[in-house]
Amino acid sequence: MSWDFAQMWSNFLNWLADVTPKLLLAIIIFVAGWWAVKLIIMFVKKGLAKMGVEKSVITFLSSFCKYILRIFAFIIALTPFGFHISSLFAALGAAGITLGLGLKESVANIASGIQIVVTKPFQVGHYIQLNNVEGTVTRVEIMYSTLMTLDKKEVVMPNSIVTNSILTNYTALGVRRVDFNYTVRYGTDLNVVRSILLEAAKSNKQVLATPEPIVVVLKQAANGIEISFRVFCVPENYWTVLFELEEQVKQIFELNDITLPYTQVDIHFKEDLNVEHKEKNVEKSTSSEIKPNNSESEK
Repeated sequence: MSWDFAQMWSNFLNWLADVTPKLLLAIIIFVAGWWAVKLIIMFVKKGLAKMGVEKSVITFLSSFCKYILRIFAFIIALTPFGFHISSLFAALGAAGITLGLGLKESVANIASGIQIVVTKPFQVGHYIQLNNVEGTVTRVEIMYSTLMTLDKKEVVMPNSIVTNSILTNYTALGVRRVDFNYTVRYGTDLNVVRSILLEAAKSNKQVLATPEPIVVVLKQAANGIEISFRVFCVPENYWTVLFELEEQVKQIFELNDITLPYTQVDIHFKEDLNVEHKEKNVEKSTSSEIKPNNSESEK
């Protein structure tokens, strides 16, 4: 079998001359479509924000529209090669069914994302706890939700895990309780303790007047009386109130000579044991005296 390299090279050049303009046009269409999608998403976000739509809904819809429009831009970019949009959509539909069966987790994440947006267990900006992770919700996207922890770590969770886990929302009710537990010595005047703690709460501007701060006795423990000092604040001020009042209470306790008991162990030695120990030491020292030299004793 003989190879006509000249003919093959000629066919390649003809193919390249035919494909190159189409490829360049496809690239231009795709790049233009990519940037158009960015502009569209930007206007969608601004429009939804002006309408007063929640941030979690905005981020989810923006993420969803971004993926759909990019797929659409890719389909249009293939038209210079002779692909018809209708046939491409039909092929994508069939491929979508096949991929849906193989990508169950991804489909579950998308469905869970829709569930989060509809049921609204939390919103962007809420402080939540999920699977032993606490943080502020920064994004709710089509497949993932993102939290920012207090130590500035970004935690990305699949939406299916979010909807199938026990979730604690510390922001939803608009108020949060801050608890301070102390143990005071027996004999301490509880009325004085209650008075100075409530005064400390009153002096802090970030502590809410309603619900009122309270001081309650939890129990009488072995080393003292356990009390709980409870105040309320808006969720955003929780950590500030916690740290400020903790320091303020310490200073007030010191000014009023209120001491907190601490666990300690006292060891007592009986006198007769000490005497016996000393006698044993004397016996040991006597037995260890220098013995006479053997050579001297023989003399």
